[in-house]
Amino acid sequence: MKEVIIEEKLCNFIHEFCDDLSVLELLLFFGRHPHARFNRTVVLHAISSKRFDTALALKKLIDKNLVVIYNENNIILYSLTKAEPAHSLTTQLLTGGQSQWTAIMEQILDDQDIV
Repeated sequence: MKEVIIEEKLCNFIHEFCDDLSVLELLLFFGRHPHARFNRTVVLHAISSKRFDTALALKKLIDKNLVVIYNENNIILYSLTKAEPAHSLTTQLLTGGQSQWTAIMEQILDDQDIV
């Protein structure tokens, strides 16, 4: 039962914040490094999507407060938010099984009217 509740929370999270695969892929990148800070070049090269798509995805995540901007010595760095529940839900994306990923992908495809 607990797994179903987690899957439901994650699906709601995906529905609210991840409206395309580039955003999801970038969110997974930040979830793999939940306490690290990266410059823009690293973020734009971190995922397999086109850089233009990645830049738009990064902007969406910043606008939705899932990625935070830091200015350290005049260098702009990006990091996963520390705010809950977004932080823990993002890291939980990486620990799920096949059924969780099936539900997540169905949610994204449904949101994009692909299915």
